[in-house]
Amino acid sequence: MRNMKKEAMKIFLAKPGSLFEFSDLQKLLGLDKGERKALKSALDSLEEEGKIHRFKNRKFGLMRSADMATGTLSIARKGYGFVRCDPPAPNAAPPPDVFIARKNLGGALHGDRVLVRLLNRDSERMNGRIAKVLARAQTEFVGQFQFDKKGGVVIPRNDKINRLINIPKLDFRNQLQNGLWVLARVLDFGDERHPMTGEIIDIVGKDDDRRIDILLVIRDYGVQPEFPEEVVAEAGALPEGVSADEAARREDFRGITTFTIDPETAKDFDDALSIERLANGMFRLGVHIADVSHYVQPDSFIDREAFERGTSIYPVDRVIPMLPERLSNNLCSLRPNEDRLTMSVVMEIDGVGKVHRAEFFNGIIRSRHRLNYTEVQAVFDRSDPWLCAHYAGIRDELTALKELNGILIKMREDKGALDLDVGEADVIFDSDGNVIDLRRLPRLASHRLVEQCMVLANEVVASKLFRQKVPSIYRIHEPPGQDKLHRLVPVLANFGVALPPKRAITPRILQEALRRIERLGEAGGILRRVILRAMMRAEYAPENKGHYGLGSSCYTHFTSPIRRYPDLIVHRMLKSVIAGEHKDEQFRKFWKERMPEIAQHATNREERAGNIENEATNILGLEYMRRFLGHELVGFVSGVTNFGLFVELKRYPIEGLIKISNLDGDKYEFEEETLTLKGKRKGQGFRLGDRLLVSIDHIDVMKQEMDLSFVDKI
Repeated sequence: MRNMKKEAMKIFLAKPGSLFEFSDLQKLLGLDKGERKALKSALDSLEEEGKIHRFKNRKFGLMRSADMATGTLSIARKGYGFVRCDPPAPNAAPPPDVFIARKNLGGALHGDRVLVRLLNRDSERMNGRIAKVLARAQTEFVGQFQFDKKGGVVIPRNDKINRLINIPKLDFRNQLQNGLWVLARVLDFGDERHPMTGEIIDIVGKDDDRRIDILLVIRDYGVQPEFPEEVVAEAGALPEGVSADEAARREDFRGITTFTIDPETAKDFDDALSIERLANGMFRLGVHIADVSHYVQPDSFIDREAFERGTSIYPVDRVIPMLPERLSNNLCSLRPNEDRLTMSVVMEIDGVGKVHRAEFFNGIIRSRHRLNYTEVQAVFDRSDPWLCAHYAGIRDELTALKELNGILIKMREDKGALDLDVGEADVIFDSDGNVIDLRRLPRLASHRLVEQCMVLANEVVASKLFRQKVPSIYRIHEPPGQDKLHRLVPVLANFGVALPPKRAITPRILQEALRRIERLGEAGGILRRVILRAMMRAEYAPENKGHYGLGSSCYTHFTSPIRRYPDLIVHRMLKSVIAGEHKDEQFRKFWKERMPEIAQHATNREERAGNIENEATNILGLEYMRRFLGHELVGFVSGVTNFGLFVELKRYPIEGLIKISNLDGDKYEFEEETLTLKGKRKGQGFRLGDRLLVSIDHIDVMKQEMDLSFVDKI
């Protein structure tokens, strides 16, 4: 199969100053009429990536102009925007953001991939004008419907989409009413002078529907919670149980003790553990992962839908699974006392965390127990006699796991791993589903125990695939730029935490800084977040680039195929190694060409899921905080900007904003280098971690905003 993108790009690179008509490219590539569609698709893709440009004379050429750039548009609520420009080369630093005045948006919307014309390179702030929209971030929008003389309009929920959608044809006329929330598909995006035109494709709900605000977020991100009929039917046709023939083909782990350890609120159970001490003093650790790839065949209806979803989403009060319930809660759920198929990794580990032997199996297990983190911690602490007696049969296994956990943590620290855990907010519901509390989830030793086992299994599988040169998906986390790390120097210096201002800041230096930050109490948690923001974002990639945060030279995601599509791909690749199929050239070629698309799509879907989960948590948190309107509460400065102070409340894990215009008694200036606000007349200042008494003035749940006023420093 021809790689049309690659072949077309060779032509452009061979003559970088030339422009080509479509027919020219067709002749140069020696294409027949049946291949025109493939060429058109390749050119569209190259244009979306910003590698070529389609000029007004309908000719194509390289994107080489010094006055042009490609990137992603982000629009502020006030209407102006910034383009986050693409790096000029894969490992190069991205250029500065380009400011786009409202009049220069050219019909582009928030999140769109755009081609921007640079208007003034020499000014202090780069300004630009959108020359072309390369790819739309969205074509469907949630909004409120309003009747008008020409039919109706939809006002998008997201106020960064500051344009209306005209609806001339009302397909749902009998159901429509003013203020109804709908999903609209844009048919014509218009431009800055002409409105968008679209059609209503679904009714989402009314303002007074229970939890409508979270459903609006989900649908506005393009997520359809229900599975298509063909996916449900395909899942329903899968056979129940494990046949004797299938069990006979597998490594049988049913005779050893395996068990699961998960959060109390876990929605899926896809990993189990086994452990024993060997006569030579080593540990034999088994990590047994649900064999989703046995049930989900490539290019099946279930597989296509799983790829599209990319990941399960957990918006606090519900689950939007990647796989249908028959798989996620039944066939692939490692429930106690039921035979389940697994992909198993069995490792022999010494007293310093070195893996001396690793074996990989298509396995079958029968889990003996389902434990949760709180129960395991209670057994470790001997704080609950009933639990200690109940789990006495696996006391030796839990004790061995606890000892191995300490060894693995020490090993990972020696490799330069950074503990950047910032904690999570926990929303507590009553039996009727009403929010009754917000709290910070405690981080128990039992959490780290499971985490360390999974990290080791991920690392061992990644190394196996890398050594075998099998096309795969890696979980990468590239080192942060030293310029970003050096910006931390004056911020941390305010708290007596020293970083070298000129020489390289290494993981060892950051480890020591994090240890000192740990002693600073509440301020330490805020500074930990500041360091986290200086890091690169972890993502999926078809090449191994290591994982900076974990101190790992080779890493992937293998342990959660029920909820992450990359893990399912890794399982397929590992199966190919076990079966010896990975040496086939056609196999390698097929998967090597697919991996970049899968990795990028999975990264995008992970980001979308995180945004939905964060917004849902924020919405429910703000709904709960309404009861404290007018109350004074203690908080800590968690962010300092030129427009005000973000304050995280001490009792509740939620942030609000004190606008700089509401800081009375002085005129404040923002010092970006130290992340502080300084009063010009009285000299009072604010910095990260300051303990304040604040009053809750206003909450807008739909906009996810909580306005605070400053009462006092305490």
